[in-house]
Amino acid sequence: MSAAGPVLLVGLLAGLYLAGLRSLRRRGRPWDHRRTVAFVAGCATLLVALASPLAARDDEFPVHMAQHLLSGMLAPALLALSAPVSLALRTAPRPVRARLLVLLRSRVVGVLTRPVVAGTLNVAGLWVLYLTPLYAATLEHPLLHEAVHVHVVLAGCLLAWPLISPDPVLSRGAFGTRLTVLIVTAGLHAALAKLLYAGHLGGGLGATMAADELHTGALVMSYGGDLVDVLLLIALFSGWHADRGRAWAREQRRAAAVAVRPS
Repeated sequence: MSAAGPVLLVGLLAGLYLAGLRSLRRRGRPWDHRRTVAFVAGCATLLVALASPLAARDDEFPVHMAQHLLSGMLAPALLALSAPVSLALRTAPRPVRARLLVLLRSRVVGVLTRPVVAGTLNVAGLWVLYLTPLYAATLEHPLLHEAVHVHVVLAGCLLAWPLISPDPVLSRGAFGTRLTVLIVTAGLHAALAKLLYAGHLGGGLGATMAADELHTGALVMSYGGDLVDVLLLIALFSGWHADRGRAWAREQRRAAAVAVRPS
């Protein structure tokens, strides 16, 4: 994949995020520095996956799998935790905020960011990629190869945002729903890795690819995916704990206000 596109994209994202941080600083408004760290780490992960020497070797199956773990799982999770939508809603000009709110409340975004829909698109895309001739075709057609990269990043973002982002996501669902989706998608990723290890790579590659290369790629998918899934699980429970804490604090304030109200 050409490095120019990812570098320009990451540069644009970084410029917008930095402009938002500067706007907050001028106004004296607080921002959680952990979100900034997550954003920097997410951008760095994208660059490593798509614009580093790693990307130049992505015709090798283990390298390709590591690249997709970074760009389709880890980077989207980090970017989701950086809350860029919240930053934009706090700092963008009024017309931009209005358009962004319209987009966030649109039916299309509402459907795509439902955890069940996002999880289905994420998992189905991977199963189609590896169990049909699609992956073999990407090795022959550069434009298709880059289109798959774009899909992987977008599908990862669609899954990570409703699950763990502090951004406003209207259709993220209850905690139990999100937890179930995460567990199911993790299980389906693991099942796909086992199928690949057994040689079920589409396009005839399962029979022609060197066994060591196929096995190593499947193991990268399995163990690397498990690690990122654990990080997602930690972030999901951390967000739930923070939400419960804020709800408890609101109840305490209401109770205190009632206690001091004159009869």
